[in-house]
Amino acid sequence: MITEKDLLSIGILRRTHYKDLPPFVFVRRDGLFVPFRSENISELIGEEGFVLRTDMQEEEDGQLTWQDLVGYTVMDEGANGEETKVGVIANVDESTINTLATLEDGRMMPLHEDFITDIDEAQRILHVNLPFAL
Repeated sequence: MITEKDLLSIGILRRTHYKDLPPFVFVRRDGLFVPFRSENISELIGEEGFVLRTDMQEEEDGQLTWQDLVGYTVMDEGANGEETKVGVIANVDESTINTLATLEDGRMMPLHEDFITDIDEAQRILHVNLPFAL
C-alpha cells in the first residue's frame, strides 16, 4: 500500500496540463492515495496532487528535496548565537515560488537555502538562521 512517505506533494492542481509529470498522479480519497493517469488530470483540479518519490528523484543524485524535510526539527541560531527549537516541520508547500514549511503548531516559515546553515540527516535536524523570530 502506498503511504504519504512514498509520495511527494506537487501542490494543489490548478491546470489541466502539467509537463514532465510521471504517468500517475495520486490524490487523497477517504484517507487513501488513489492513482489517476496524468492525462486525466482535468478531473482533479482543486485537489492536492502527489507523485511517487521514485518518479521524481534521480537515485544517483542523493540530494534531499524540500519534501524530505517533513518531520525534521527546526533549530534557529538566532542573533545571540544560542540555538532554540522553532518546531517540527509537518508539511512543505512548493506550489508557489516561495517554498513554505508549516510547523506542527500551524506556524509557517520560508524554506530558503540562504536561511539554512546545516542539515543533520542522522538526527533529522534543520539548522537555520532566520532573519526574524517565529
